[in-house]
Parts: sequence; structure tokens; C-alpha cells
Amino acid sequence: MVNIEKISNQILNDGLYNTLLFEIKESVPTHNITPKMVERALIKNPSLIQEYKEINRQSEISSIQVKKLAIKDEDSETIANFKTELNQNIQILKNLENFETDSKNSAYAIWIGSVGVTVLFMVHNIIALFSELYVEAPSLVYGSYAVILCLTYIMYLKIKRNHDTQHGIFQNVYAKTQEILQDGLEASYFTRDEVYEK
Repeated sequence: MVNIEKISNQILNDGLYNTLLFEIKESVPTHNITPKMVERALIKNPSLIQEYKEINRQSEISSIQVKKLAIKDEDSETIANFKTELNQNIQILKNLENFETDSKNSAYAIWIGSVGVTVLFMVHNIIALFSELYVEAPSLVYGSYAVILCLTYIMYLKIKRNHDTQHGIFQNVYAKTQEILQDGLEASYFTRDEVYEK
């Protein structure tokens, strides 16, 4: 849910997106790039939009560039309900934006594995420094290590499953919101300028 015009202006004027600007400059024969040329390049190569979204995600900037619509007194009940549903979906998308990508490329395994290894290391140090359990009950010590590793793996699976569930919700709401936007624009319930951020 991005505004191509906003993206093109940001790519041209914001140093955060210089890598995208360099990519676009390589594909355009002229050195004087205009916003319209950037828009055409973005439409021609959608992977640039995905890169833009990834830069935003890493910089904690929202890529949901749709504004909540004000419900006016003169709006009919149909238009008011339409805008209300759109506003609710926009809020859901903004809340779930971190789940836009699936969990395959996430760092969950690294984060949770690091916690598991740290806990394992702390337990080892406590046992080694303050007890004789390595000599008296080695099976208990190594059993506790196995439990820690199992719990670490279970937590990884739980967090990954939660991410995948939230990702599915995001995808469904995103598709529905795109339909609502398209229908609303076609029915002239609102204008493009009213709904997209500049």
C-alpha cells in the first residue's frame, strides 16, 4: 500500500534511498532523472518497491502510505461504512506491518538460539562453580542441558508459528484493503489525494 509518487520523490530527495537511486540511474540512459522516470522504473521493476519496503522496515518507517479517511456529515451510510472499514483495515495493517514478510528470512533462530546458549552457559557455570554435580550426578546435569535445548527449540517453533499466523492475517487484510481502495476510488467515495500520503 504505497504511493508511487511519494516513493519516487523520496528516492530522488532522501539519502536513505541512495542505493535505489543508483540502481535506477543504471537503467536510465540520462543523468537528469525526473520523478516520472523513477515512477516508470518502479512500475517496470516491482523488486525496487520491495527493496524500498525493506529499507523502511529496517529503518522503522511505515510503508503503509494510506491515510485514515475522515467521515463527513454529508457521507451516506454506505460511504461512512466503507470508510470505517477502510480505516479499521489501515490500522490493522500498521499494527501488523512487521509481519509483512514471512518468517523464512527472520532472525528468530539466531535470537532464540542465543538465549538458549546463554542460559545453558549460565547453568553450566553455576553447576561447575558451586556444586559437585558433574561428579555426583552427571546424568542430571546433562539431562538439564537437554531440557534447556528442548525448551529453546519449542520456543522457536512457537514464535515462528505466531509470526506465520500474523503474516497470514496481514496478507488477507492487505488484499482486502487493496480491493476496498480500488472499489472506493472507482465509486468516487474518495479521491486518490484524500487517501494516499504525499
